Amino acid sequence: MKKALALALTAFMVLALATAAFAVEVSYEGKVEVAWGSTEDDPGFKDENKEAKVTVDFTKDFGDGVTAGVKTKVEAHSDIYEDQDEGEEGHDEVDFEDLKKEFVFDGEGWIQVERDLFTVKASTGIDDQVGRDLKENTIKKAAGLGVTLNLIDGLTVNTVFNAGNPEYNYVIKGEYANDLFTLGGGFQSSEGTKQAFGVYGTLNLIDGLTIDAEYNNRDEDNKVDDNEKNAIFATASYTLDALTAKAGLLVQDGYFKSISADDVDNEDWRINEAWRADKDFEKRFSNADKATILFADLSYDLTDALSVNGYLDYLISAKDESDNEVKDLDEISYKVGVAYTIDALKLEGWYRAYGDSQVGGKATYGLADGVDASFEVGYKMFEKEGKDGEVSYTAKIVATL
Repeated sequence: MKKALALALTAFMVLALATAAFAVEVSYEGKVEVAWGSTEDDPGFKDENKEAKVTVDFTKDFGDGVTAGVKTKVEAHSDIYEDQDEGEEGHDEVDFEDLKKEFVFDGEGWIQVERDLFTVKASTGIDDQVGRDLKENTIKKAAGLGVTLNLIDGLTVNTVFNAGNPEYNYVIKGEYANDLFTLGGGFQSSEGTKQAFGVYGTLNLIDGLTIDAEYNNRDEDNKVDDNEKNAIFATASYTLDALTAKAGLLVQDGYFKSISADDVDNEDWRINEAWRADKDFEKRFSNADKATILFADLSYDLTDALSVNGYLDYLISAKDESDNEVKDLDEISYKVGVAYTIDALKLEGWYRAYGDSQVGGKATYGLADGVDASFEVGYKMFEKEGKDGEVSYTAKIVATL
């Protein structure tokens, strides 16, 4: 750990000196969260999150559409397990204290040639994926080549090839877009065994109304016939003045994982988010291997300061590997809420349910740009277990760098 720290500081000093000597682009991002709260299982102070990333981008324009550069990243994080790899049995039982805190050095160099009809980019680290809304399936980043073809107005074809073992990783996809619609799709293969293909489209029928749909097929091992996983994700979004509404349909095989758990806030309280994020399968979904879910979100601004909001998820069906219906699953999750904002203070209240139910509230105050302090309290009612209700509360201060 001391060696890693010394190496990180040395690299950071070199980057700082280079930044002072040359005209380069430097960006940084990070987050610090410190919380204090109490639940039955997790009382006291909590080390919520800490991360920092510094990116230094050296770029030189050689003229005639030729550019080259090196992007270097130094990142501090604490999400590497010391004794277990992600996905190993017992991984979820590892305590936070078992995490290894370390610095990560990353980056890539690239040379790009840009012309009217094409762009070619050679890079020491390049990746891509065919998914749009159904993500979490990029090919492995490695040295390779990316080619973008601008064949006609609105039509773009992208190809990425990079190093694999024993075969190349690659993504081939295309998209045609105009004011009325967008249509795209492609195919990818990673390390010669993991394959995926997908198609997607968007319709802009009238002002405020957008319809999106996507189909994706993934094969974790193309030598095994029954190892394919599929997903269909379609949404219709409508915005008019103070009204924002969204309705969607999700048909997805289990263990597909189409969204990162870091990108959702309510996976513990929403059926569609828990299923998409590949979370709590044993707890929430029993032996389900495929699910069909309808969901809807709605918010309406009663005044400039006061709004109401809510959502509803409905599990239409769940089937096991033998295509039999899985019974006794929670079929509905929902929330009704209200929010009031005055200056830097935002007050929220809600009632939500997914198996159990909770009434709660949250106050958030902006101390400065990028720094928020909040206090959240909730009362959880255990509908099925018949246990007494549980009060939880969390005070948190978050600084986004």
